[in-house]
Amino acid sequence: MILKLIKGWLRAPILDEEEGGGRRMKTNLCGTPQGAVISPLLANIYLHPLDEGVNDPSQQKRQMIWYADDLVILCRPGEGAEMKERLSRWLKSRGLSLNENKTRVLNSRESVFEFLGFSFRWQQSKKGTQYVHVEPSTAAKQALGDRLRELTRRHTTWKGTNRIVREINPVTRGWSNYFALHHCWRSFGQINQFVARRLRRWLWRKHGNPTGKHEKWPNHKLFTAYGLYEMPRYSDR
Repeated sequence: MILKLIKGWLRAPILDEEEGGGRRMKTNLCGTPQGAVISPLLANIYLHPLDEGVNDPSQQKRQMIWYADDLVILCRPGEGAEMKERLSRWLKSRGLSLNENKTRVLNSRESVFEFLGFSFRWQQSKKGTQYVHVEPSTAAKQALGDRLRELTRRHTTWKGTNRIVREINPVTRGWSNYFALHHCWRSFGQINQFVARRLRRWLWRKHGNPTGKHEKWPNHKLFTAYGLYEMPRYSDR
């Protein structure tokens, strides 16, 4: 009964987005459907041997961090190419393959890398020590900005102000909860300024482009009287 249920999940048709905005159902021929409730569990089960084979916590020689089909392997300098080759062989033996366009070997002390929406880079603190700086990636901030622009387009001014704020707040609150690290305070401040500008411009358009929009809708008023969510600000090093 359980196997039959799992097979049904794996063979469920996929809703595919088409160019021009259309959608169509297509048969799933292999793999676990993206978005299916069982997919994360099956991926964890299938890739667990890889987790055990790569990670070496006792000697701290290497460590793999992975989420679904995205992963990063941290290892000593000079071991990256060998680890990539071993990973490729392991996956190939199980009918899987690396996405070569998204897979690369780099020295993290010399190059920035991104993982799950975060950007990682070594930099020097105010005290002169080296540390790994973690903040939202440029692509993550761009995606958030695009979403906020869409919510505050000119054609949405027919909506009530409370409704617009209620639509914006879950987006910014969810984003800040995901990226809530103490290195992200600068990005949070930038987003606060951006969302305040977008709402102020939206109000300016809604009320007939009155003069003195900054005096009429200053930031503190938007975040207090209007209830706009303000991302928390953390102190950096």
